[in-house]
Amino acid sequence: MTFRLPRPFRYGCALLFAAGMLRAQEVALTFDDLPRTGELPANTTRLEIVQEILKSLQDAHAPKVYGFVNAGKVAAVPSDVEVLKGWRAAGFPLGNHGYSHLNLAETSLRRYTRDITADEALLKALVPNASDWHWFRYPYLEEGETLRKKRAVAGFLKENHYRVAEVTLDFEDFLWNAPYARCVARHKNEAIEGLKASYLKAAEERIALGQQMSQMLYGRDIKYIMLLHVGSFEVVMVPELLRLLQQKHFKLITLEEAADDPAYKTDPEWLTRHGGDFLTLTMHRRGLAIPKHSLFPKAQLNRVCR
Repeated sequence: MTFRLPRPFRYGCALLFAAGMLRAQEVALTFDDLPRTGELPANTTRLEIVQEILKSLQDAHAPKVYGFVNAGKVAAVPSDVEVLKGWRAAGFPLGNHGYSHLNLAETSLRRYTRDITADEALLKALVPNASDWHWFRYPYLEEGETLRKKRAVAGFLKENHYRVAEVTLDFEDFLWNAPYARCVARHKNEAIEGLKASYLKAAEERIALGQQMSQMLYGRDIKYIMLLHVGSFEVVMVPELLRLLQQKHFKLITLEEAADDPAYKTDPEWLTRHGGDFLTLTMHRRGLAIPKHSLFPKAQLNRVCR
């Protein structure tokens, strides 16, 4: 005798299964290199760029998006502090990205830790709550060329009450800024459409790669952290990227929520002279092959609108 569930119950189970399959994945958006990244199209200001990006994030009801600051850029162009004030006025927090955006693999330990400390004066002035700005993002995602140096910086950060903002989704969005500025200057609308398509293709491929590595490492989708930049092309593409994330059933969460995922509790301690995101380094540490994927289209982008 075959046992069958009553039809209403079977239908309800099917709905629950479908809901599980479409369960929203979670991602925290973060932006590096504030107050500026890359070339500007003519008649555009840094403040206008950030205001447009912020509007897109607010329209999408993005929660508490961190911007990571290089205070040395403000020292070079003092008026750029208005970009950071605008970020704060939107209710978004700021974090430490080093005063000078130094590469740890090419910098002494002493100079590097001093550079982190040098970034703090501006953060203290802009963010009253110290716990909010005590997040550090390694420039170039580079954590040192020796374990001794890496562990020393990690110890320094811990002693000074910093949490590390890891990255698990990265498609080097900054690569599109320079060709976009060139194409705008030359009124090459068709080329700009090509840039939009290649940007979204790179984003989609890297999201899929991150999810694939997460499944290989943890058997699940972790809470992802995406790296972006405040460049001029992001004004055009952040709304498109947000739509892509929605289509992929991603829910936007805060950096704090993402960083509390148990996956981030273990440091892969894998060294590279070229930096790397958390998932890639963990794959190397565990001796797992990185799934096949396209390289970033840097050479192709360098040729656009020349």
